[in-house]
Amino acid sequence: MLLFEVSFQEVAGIAIVLIIGMIVYLLMELKNVRRELRIKQPAADNSMLRLQAYERLSLLADRITLKNLVTRMHAAGYSAEELKAGLTQTIREEYEHNITQQIYVNPEVWKAVTNLKEQNIYIINQLATALPPQAPAVELSKLILEYSGSNNAELSAIVLDAIQYEVKKII
Repeated sequence: MLLFEVSFQEVAGIAIVLIIGMIVYLLMELKNVRRELRIKQPAADNSMLRLQAYERLSLLADRITLKNLVTRMHAAGYSAEELKAGLTQTIREEYEHNITQQIYVNPEVWKAVTNLKEQNIYIINQLATALPPQAPAVELSKLILEYSGSNNAELSAIVLDAIQYEVKKII
């Protein structure tokens, strides 16, 4: 004889409760997994933003290299003073165009980029003062190219090395 009798309806009710409980549990787990994915997602996007920022800064460092600046700026018909103004304005504009990248990169790398900008403006100004006031731009171009051709004359190689080092840490 059975100690207690369980009807089919009672078994079905218990089964339904168990199934609903399992569904609720699985939905809660799914919600937790989604939450964890959302938390992890920005980190992946952040590394892509950082890589893009370093890419832009490497382009900036290359574009404001003295040799590249002089090569891009056509000096024909200008005075050395006009070329000096054009070169320094170009450096400042390139820098300002990329200024927002500083929020994504190592502060030391950003400081190196800023120092590169300041150094190149200083060098251009110093070389321009060595020329007579009405000297043609070609003379300033020659001085800049001679200076940039000397060993370890430019900071850009060091800045590019620092950028590459930081990128390797991300990748």
